[in-house]
Amino acid sequence: MKPRAGSKALIREINEAFVLDVVRAQGPVARATIASQTGLSPATVTGITGQLLGSGLLVETDVVRDTGGRPARLLELGHDAVVAAGVRISSKEARAVLVNLRGEVVAEHREPIASTEPPEVAAAAAKAVQATLRHASASTLLGVGVAISGVVDQEGGIVKHSGSMGWEDVPFRSLLRRVLSVPVVIDSYVNSFAVGLLLFDGRLEGQNLLVFSASASLGASVVVEGRIHRGFTGAAGGFAHSYVGCGVDPQRPCHCGAVDCLETRSSLWGIQAEVARRGAGEGSVDPVRDAEVIADAATHLGVAMANASKMFAPERVVLAVAPELDFAELTAGAEQAFRGQYVHENAPVPLFESMANAPATLARGAACTVLGRLFTADASGLEAVDQAG
Repeated sequence: MKPRAGSKALIREINEAFVLDVVRAQGPVARATIASQTGLSPATVTGITGQLLGSGLLVETDVVRDTGGRPARLLELGHDAVVAAGVRISSKEARAVLVNLRGEVVAEHREPIASTEPPEVAAAAAKAVQATLRHASASTLLGVGVAISGVVDQEGGIVKHSGSMGWEDVPFRSLLRRVLSVPVVIDSYVNSFAVGLLLFDGRLEGQNLLVFSASASLGASVVVEGRIHRGFTGAAGGFAHSYVGCGVDPQRPCHCGAVDCLETRSSLWGIQAEVARRGAGEGSVDPVRDAEVIADAATHLGVAMANASKMFAPERVVLAVAPELDFAELTAGAEQAFRGQYVHENAPVPLFESMANAPATLARGAACTVLGRLFTADASGLEAVDQAG
């Protein structure tokens, strides 16, 4: 139950989140450092950390010896007291993982999906989560995060559109909550990947990033000062369905109902459809046979990423590529096209990094959307409030 605004319970929740966030970012860390970073008094930090130690969210570790006084024990996040589940949904399986408070995967299970009908997918996801929980019977499950390909309204819990699943306006969060008695958060593949990247990678703390994903479909995540920007409607990062046709013949129909979206050229679905149209193969992509199609996909992807990057001017651009699209010709070609768009720019080219985006990585990222809520209190704009005295 959420505490009422202004209550002592809310103040305690805010302060606990601030303390946990300092430990997440800097741990192992001394209580004095926590007090300095949060602005809380040493007495308040001692009280809060005592409660968090009792709940297992924090543990004491190494001893720091100073020149005088009693040696101080460092604090770090606990191992086993709480876990979060993450599920990566595809048209063929629900891949579930359990993640501890440090972001480490402690259990994994794959559950096949016989049909993409939403109730059956929800049942398979729940079964996968329950299978992983057998490996952490002594831990408390905080909640379940779900990563789904497509356009997702995280706040409303609705999959607005998923071409790979054939879904339109599916209230998937409510379907899953009927079979799981814990909080559920759903998000897109790319936002789940971005959260998993941000939460435990100190290099990215406070940075402005663009994260692009290339898999069955395409996606983009806009990260402003270390936090995902979702926009007015929650659909920021609309990337896959930008128009790139420009009169090219023949037109390529997209599963969204439009024609010549970027999705039709640079996603796995789009590449497979073009290969099939050329009569080269049904459902398979060969990097040698289909080199021309892959090169075209890479060029369009790189140019589209550069166009988005020029508007936002991020410090870093990340391209997350699924195993089924992990062709050297695609990633190298996309980066080359991206850099080529900056040849005549006055601004420097952002750092460009490509990463693997395996199903288990996405499932872990989905779990991190649940974990992340421990480190951010539900009180936008508030600072740590000292209750001492």
